[in-house]
Amino acid sequence: MIITGIICLCTGLFSMAYHMGWLAQDSSLLGTLARSIYGPDVRQEMNRLQLVKETTPEIPRITALCYHEVRPDRKEDFLNVPPEVFRRHIQEFKKAGYKFIDVSDLQQFRMGTAELPEKAVLISFDDGYADNYTYAYPILLEEQVPGTFFVVSGTVGHDNRMTADELREMQANGMKIGSHTVSHENLAEMGVQSINFEMRESRAALEKVLGKPVYALAYPEGKANDAVLASVKKHYDMAFLAEVSPEEKQTMYTLQRYGVFSWNEHIESIFRNR
Repeated sequence: MIITGIICLCTGLFSMAYHMGWLAQDSSLLGTLARSIYGPDVRQEMNRLQLVKETTPEIPRITALCYHEVRPDRKEDFLNVPPEVFRRHIQEFKKAGYKFIDVSDLQQFRMGTAELPEKAVLISFDDGYADNYTYAYPILLEEQVPGTFFVVSGTVGHDNRMTADELREMQANGMKIGSHTVSHENLAEMGVQSINFEMRESRAALEKVLGKPVYALAYPEGKANDAVLASVKKHYDMAFLAEVSPEEKQTMYTLQRYGVFSWNEHIESIFRNR
């Protein structure tokens, strides 16, 4: 009876610790045990999305992610997420009941022609690294998940960057391509003419490669000021930042994304990135 009582007490304490959010550390033994019992803990993110609904009801309530590199080496690179971890993220989002969307779903939402799922997650990649095609793209196909790739138009086909043929292949298989400007320079430090050039020419170059409209942009370095916002509205239908600030109101041109980094072993830690 004493042993049964101890087991019940330990079980109760474990359950309380989980529901109080004390087991959110990715690599802890108890955190791993909690994840195996309860599944990924997404309560923090659901609370953030509720705040978005209350403060900016016209904005789609989505969990948007910003990856850069996905490759098995370069483990010391904080922008690199190993392929097995990238796949784990996808599987954990599935286990947590999320549905995967891309920018075309947001475009339909914007036009009022479609609704979004209650728990929507958008996976995006910045810069157009070659490993996106080599490692991330096959995983997305195998997991039947769409991806959105924001490409620097001036570096297509350069060393360590995806080629035009690769972009067309990915698009033909359901991936979406967006702009990351021509040069990947910080738009917030440019004059108006240079900003307009980066916006206009990157879209034109990518549309020539893809043969389809490009209507979404991700700001280089995640930076945008009033001049940048005035320009982006002339050339695109939506644009993404590279950070999450729950207290900041969003528009379709300041959509927030979580940066995903090498230390994000599980999705719970992604929600702590700011």
